[in-house]
Amino acid sequence: MFKSLSDTPKPSDLDVLRTALQTALDTAAEEERPGLRRALGLVEDFVPGVGPDGVARTRTLLAAAGIDPRTAEVKAVREVRRAHPGLSLQEAVDLVRLLVAQAG
Repeated sequence: MFKSLSDTPKPSDLDVLRTALQTALDTAAEEERPGLRRALGLVEDFVPGVGPDGVARTRTLLAAAGIDPRTAEVKAVREVRRAHPGLSLQEAVDLVRLLVAQAG
Protein backbone atom coordinates (compact mmCIF):
# COMPACT_ATOMS: atom_id res chain seq x y z
CA MET A 1 0.00 0.00 0.00
CA PHE A 2 2.58 2.58 1.09
CA LYS A 3 6.26 2.52 0.35
CA SER A 4 8.75 3.05 3.12
CA LEU A 5 9.92 6.64 3.48
CA SER A 6 13.54 5.57 3.80
CA ASP A 7 15.67 2.81 2.35
CA THR A 8 16.54 1.56 5.82
CA PRO A 9 13.46 1.13 8.00
CA LYS A 10 14.17 0.65 11.65
CA PRO A 11 12.20 -2.44 12.67
CA SER A 12 12.77 -1.83 16.37
CA ASP A 13 11.10 1.60 16.12
CA LEU A 14 8.23 0.10 14.17
CA ASP A 15 7.86 -2.71 16.69
CA VAL A 16 7.56 -0.20 19.52
CA LEU A 17 4.90 1.71 17.59
CA ARG A 18 3.08 -1.48 16.62
CA THR A 19 3.08 -2.67 20.24
CA ALA A 20 1.76 0.69 21.46
CA LEU A 21 -1.05 0.65 18.89
CA GLN A 22 -1.93 -2.96 19.70
CA THR A 23 -2.08 -2.15 23.40
CA ALA A 24 -4.29 0.85 22.69
CA LEU A 25 -6.54 -1.31 20.51
CA ASP A 26 -6.82 -3.98 23.20
CA THR A 27 -8.15 -1.43 25.70
CA ALA A 28 -10.02 0.94 23.38
CA ALA A 29 -13.66 1.85 23.49
CA GLU A 30 -15.67 0.42 20.60
CA GLU A 31 -15.87 3.76 18.76
CA GLU A 32 -12.05 4.10 18.82
CA ARG A 33 -11.35 0.61 17.46
CA PRO A 34 -11.80 1.28 13.71
CA GLY A 35 -9.27 4.11 13.72
CA LEU A 36 -6.77 2.14 15.76
CA ARG A 37 -7.15 -0.89 13.48
CA ARG A 38 -6.48 1.37 10.49
CA ALA A 39 -3.41 2.88 12.17
CA LEU A 40 -2.12 -0.56 13.09
CA GLY A 41 -2.58 -1.69 9.49
CA LEU A 42 -0.61 1.30 8.22
CA VAL A 43 2.27 0.51 10.57
CA GLU A 44 2.18 -3.13 9.50
CA ASP A 45 2.72 -2.00 5.90
CA PHE A 46 6.17 -0.81 6.95
CA VAL A 47 7.21 -3.78 9.08
CA PRO A 48 9.56 -5.97 7.03
CA GLY A 49 8.22 -9.44 6.39
CA VAL A 50 4.71 -8.76 7.66
CA GLY A 51 2.93 -6.17 5.52
CA PRO A 52 -0.53 -6.69 4.07
CA ASP A 53 0.52 -9.61 1.86
CA GLY A 54 2.00 -11.49 4.81
CA VAL A 55 -1.15 -10.93 6.85
CA ALA A 56 -3.38 -12.12 4.00
CA ARG A 57 -1.20 -15.20 3.43
CA THR A 58 -1.28 -16.02 7.13
CA ARG A 59 -5.06 -15.64 7.28
CA THR A 60 -5.35 -18.03 4.31
CA LEU A 61 -2.89 -20.47 5.88
CA LEU A 62 -4.84 -20.65 9.14
CA ALA A 63 -8.17 -20.95 7.35
CA ALA A 64 -6.84 -23.85 5.28
CA ALA A 65 -5.61 -25.54 8.46
CA GLY A 66 -9.01 -25.03 10.07
CA ILE A 67 -7.56 -22.93 12.90
CA ASP A 68 -9.43 -19.92 14.27
CA PRO A 69 -6.80 -17.63 15.82
CA ARG A 70 -9.46 -16.05 18.08
CA THR A 71 -10.16 -19.33 19.87
CA ALA A 72 -6.93 -21.29 19.33
CA GLU A 73 -4.07 -18.80 19.59
CA VAL A 74 -1.43 -21.37 20.56
CA LYS A 75 -2.33 -23.67 17.65
CA ALA A 76 -2.34 -20.66 15.31
CA VAL A 77 1.12 -19.56 16.46
CA ARG A 78 2.43 -23.11 16.09
CA GLU A 79 1.02 -23.37 12.55
CA VAL A 80 2.45 -19.98 11.55
CA ARG A 81 5.89 -20.94 12.84
CA ARG A 82 5.70 -24.34 11.12
CA ALA A 83 4.89 -22.66 7.82
CA HIS A 84 7.43 -19.84 8.31
CA PRO A 85 10.36 -21.25 10.29
CA GLY A 86 12.27 -17.95 10.05
CA LEU A 87 9.76 -16.16 12.27
CA SER A 88 10.61 -15.79 15.92
CA LEU A 89 8.06 -16.82 18.51
CA GLN A 90 7.29 -13.16 19.29
CA GLU A 91 6.83 -12.33 15.59
CA ALA A 92 4.42 -15.24 15.16
CA VAL A 93 2.46 -14.24 18.27
CA ASP A 94 2.29 -10.63 17.05
CA LEU A 95 1.08 -11.74 13.63
CA VAL A 96 -1.64 -13.97 15.07
CA ARG A 97 -2.77 -11.19 17.41
CA LEU A 98 -2.85 -8.76 14.49
CA LEU A 99 -5.17 -11.13 12.62
CA VAL A 100 -7.45 -11.31 15.66
CA ALA A 101 -7.43 -7.51 16.04
CA GLN A 102 -8.26 -6.99 12.37
CA ALA A 103 -11.08 -9.50 12.60
CA GLY A 104 -12.59 -7.40 15.38
